[in-house]
Amino acid sequence: MNRSKFLLASLVAGVTGAVRSNNKPSQGTRVLMYHDINHDNRVDDVYSLPYARFCQGVAMVAAWAKEMPHAFVSFSDTPTPGIAVTFDDGYRSTLRDAAPIFVEHRVPFHVFVTKAYVESRDPRYLTASQLLELLKVPGATLGLHGSTHSKFTQLTEDSLRRELHESRDWLQQLIGREVTSLSYPHGDFDLRVKSVVAECGFTTAACSNIGTFHDTAQALAIPRVDVWSFDSPQSTVAKTRGDWDALLP
Repeated sequence: MNRSKFLLASLVAGVTGAVRSNNKPSQGTRVLMYHDINHDNRVDDVYSLPYARFCQGVAMVAAWAKEMPHAFVSFSDTPTPGIAVTFDDGYRSTLRDAAPIFVEHRVPFHVFVTKAYVESRDPRYLTASQLLELLKVPGATLGLHGSTHSKFTQLTEDSLRRELHESRDWLQQLIGREVTSLSYPHGDFDLRVKSVVAECGFTTAACSNIGTFHDTAQALAIPRVDVWSFDSPQSTVAKTRGDWDALLP
């Protein structure tokens, strides 16, 4: 999604929202998906949201949710009407920038972390000690985003099982809690992958497809609402409401 396509989609979504009066969080869980947050106001990386836009977007969604009213709910395997929040990859900005804003607005959030990123010593990502610090934040919970961030459909069954078991054992030993949730790296999954994921004991798996989590049959392919660097507070609310659903895969 480049900026020109985003602007065109915003115009179409505006018309769609005016005509249909969407209110998707009343039908199930609308799961917002974030990645990184930056402080230099750049939008060149679609998955790195400028800090000011992030803060304004969260505030506007929270105000809209209060008005409707819609509850902010925890990410889980149960489709509950309301709004849930997730982060992929485990960027350090999740703890540094996002956590204080969510605490301020009393919003629970779920962070999917990649083992290789945590162990990389790359300053962009959370360290093991910072993951433990994150878990002390009210409303913060953790899930997996693979061991190496590989596309699951490109792995053999043995490699996929190893990827899942290795990352799960690592995170459970680190945090001392059972881990049963994951987010598919690159949003990549198919029926074979879902079957292996279920056999390995995972009860929830988030994908990158737009939609609303309204049926337990979706538990291993929970749709989410991708928030991009281009998104304004208004477009973030429109996406949460459902105005963009017909425009995205």
